[in-house]
Amino acid sequence: MKLRMPPEMPPGTLLAALGSYNLLPAIIFLPTRRRCDESASEAALSRRTAPDERRASRREFMLSFVEQHPEIRSHRHWDTIVRGGIASHHAGHMPAWKLVIEKMMSAGLLDAIFATATVAAGVDFPARTVVITCADRRSASGWQSLTASELQQMSGRAGRRGKDRVGFIIAAPGPHQNPQRIAELLSAPPDDLESQFRATYTSLLNLLDAFGDFAQVRAIAEKSFAYRNLLPQIHELEKMRAQNERRIRAALELASVHMQPADLGGARARAAGQRALASA
Repeated sequence: MKLRMPPEMPPGTLLAALGSYNLLPAIIFLPTRRRCDESASEAALSRRTAPDERRASRREFMLSFVEQHPEIRSHRHWDTIVRGGIASHHAGHMPAWKLVIEKMMSAGLLDAIFATATVAAGVDFPARTVVITCADRRSASGWQSLTASELQQMSGRAGRRGKDRVGFIIAAPGPHQNPQRIAELLSAPPDDLESQFRATYTSLLNLLDAFGDFAQVRAIAEKSFAYRNLLPQIHELEKMRAQNERRIRAALELASVHMQPADLGGARARAAGQRALASA
């Protein structure tokens, strides 16, 4: 029988619960950019309080940042940050806006950010708590289940260095939540790393243009992670080549042909050329 999952907890209620247990600041991971923006606005509206010292510090920080990046002054989430101490962070925001969010979180001026899973891989946010809202994420090819490495990167953001002895990971209730799947991923071994490097004609020509020596280009390629992953396959191919050369050499000696295996390629090319001339 399929279990009925509870409805999603409103962002304001979630932050209020975290605050009551002293679990702020927090990173709340959501599956889509739109949901991050909506949740940040909703949570900020529900927790606006009277002006205090932290609000004044946020406003002063933002105004000083505007001097170098004036484009952020017209951002629609300006008041959300200043008044509520809440922000959203994802790849859809302009670089300057993401930078000010990162700096404010590092300075301890924000209580929470709503972010997509991409934040876990590339940004260092000091947070006491990480909240996982679902076991899936939205990608360019549609909905996909989180991998063990992705979830471990997300959960690894819990705990501030030098401030927290432990970090907290919370699986928030929701219609798309899967606590059992999350527990399995947290205890699973990390996924194998796969290099995304592809040696194309363009990349090789660029390397040759930069270094001018194919030997140096090869030395650089041999230092890549892709080459490291291919080492077992390369060694196997080299072993097969050596075995084939020995068999060819033995066959040539048996036939009393005085030729090295390496000369066969040139011989074949000359024979092909002669056949082409004969047919012309």
